[in-house]
Amino acid sequence: MILRWPILVITSIAVTMTFGSDESSGVWTDPLGDATIRRTDDGNNAKLPVGFKAIDLKAVNIQGWKTSTPKSDPYKGEVVNYEADLVRIQVIVDGLVSPPGPLALSGSDYNPTQFGDRPLYGFFEIDIDHQKNSGGEFMPIARNRYLANVGRFGLSPKGSISDRIARRGNDIDSNFYTEPQFERSGGEFALQLCGCFEPKVEYQNGNHDSIFDIGETWIVSGRFFQRMESFADESGFYGGSDFGIFDPEVNLLFEHNEAFDKTTVTLVFPITNAGSAAMRGDEEVEDLDLNISNQTSIEEVLDDLIFGAKFATGPLRILVEEWESSEVEKYRKPSDWNVRAILGTAPIEPDSSALLIWTDTGFDEVFGDLDNDDLQTDYDAKIVEEFIEDTDGSKNDADGIVNGQVEISNYGFNFLMNDLSGDGFVSNADIFTSFCSADINNDGTLNFFDVSGFLSAFGFQDPIADFNNDGTFNFFDVSAFLSVFAAGCP
Repeated sequence: MILRWPILVITSIAVTMTFGSDESSGVWTDPLGDATIRRTDDGNNAKLPVGFKAIDLKAVNIQGWKTSTPKSDPYKGEVVNYEADLVRIQVIVDGLVSPPGPLALSGSDYNPTQFGDRPLYGFFEIDIDHQKNSGGEFMPIARNRYLANVGRFGLSPKGSISDRIARRGNDIDSNFYTEPQFERSGGEFALQLCGCFEPKVEYQNGNHDSIFDIGETWIVSGRFFQRMESFADESGFYGGSDFGIFDPEVNLLFEHNEAFDKTTVTLVFPITNAGSAAMRGDEEVEDLDLNISNQTSIEEVLDDLIFGAKFATGPLRILVEEWESSEVEKYRKPSDWNVRAILGTAPIEPDSSALLIWTDTGFDEVFGDLDNDDLQTDYDAKIVEEFIEDTDGSKNDADGIVNGQVEISNYGFNFLMNDLSGDGFVSNADIFTSFCSADINNDGTLNFFDVSGFLSAFGFQDPIADFNNDGTFNFFDVSAFLSVFAAGCP
């Protein structure tokens, strides 16, 4: 997303600009054309491939799943909106992206582009119980998760969870008890494309050159699905990467659709041990236990979490105490689960200060909400203006001169949310004071990306596409959008 905004006459408009989910279907959408590079490295010198195009998230689907071929082809089946034995998690991104190569975190070489020159990395944190106070990660893991990085994009998630986002680089510390508590995400599980291991290619079609190409379909295996690692000390699970860590070997389907130029990453995972038995081809369903190597499932993990929560102390107690009185049977409808996403890529050469470079986030976010009220208002613009007035030329201004802008020293590492454009300067370009409803991707201009974003939202029945606000999606919404688009932004 291009977040530079022209200086315009301030109005009294208050707006909320978000993309979110159809909660009844478990479909979470993100506007197309909003991807932008957000550096994290010390010195801002981490290298990307020449001409690298920021990876753009389109949607995440988390849904109950039913298949007649659970062992041979679990990806073939149908969505179910009732209690399910399997969950299907899909990540859909624009264009061609490849599986993530290893980042030298577990004894393997640093080779992010092992499978292609646009590797996909990221974390899709899943909140099973829709409760922000019952999950999360400690440092250093928390540094690379959503709440620690969404502020880099000038975005704030809707609701009280926004109190926990890092709004500047020095918010990210190793003291759990300091505000903001970005560690407390509410997420119990994560689909992780982390580079922490070398994926194994189980199947590939196409030219079989081990590079993920246009139109190809692959299955890769690895420890892509994990319960929050913070709970490891109170867990009895074994068979994962370490004692107490639940990260079984799973298969991911990577599929590039050439006609629509999109890549879909799919995980099918058991919610119950009955689902696990079906996927393994076992005749008998095993009781819940602590062995990842046999039948294992979401319910098995939650059973361990509920049991162990009563013994947790200190910061971990704060993360998991809500689970002590819960029941495993309550969470078999995945469309009720919540998700937050942060994704991007990795530098082509190792950089000790930057494991990843972010390009997009999701969902239910408001751009430029600097006063934490879930709205874009004139007051947010005033916050930027006052920051410039107070800081320009001071010791906190890297250029040290009064010139109408504040330079952020080492802005990848020391980011400020006030730098809405992400260019390392807080300036008039970061003052947004006008809103146009047809500017779907919030970049200050009307173009193809807004049309594409509207059509995508309309297809998913996202509320942002309900242009006449009548609660339905039909021709009148399309007509209203086109009328505003043709009139242009003020």
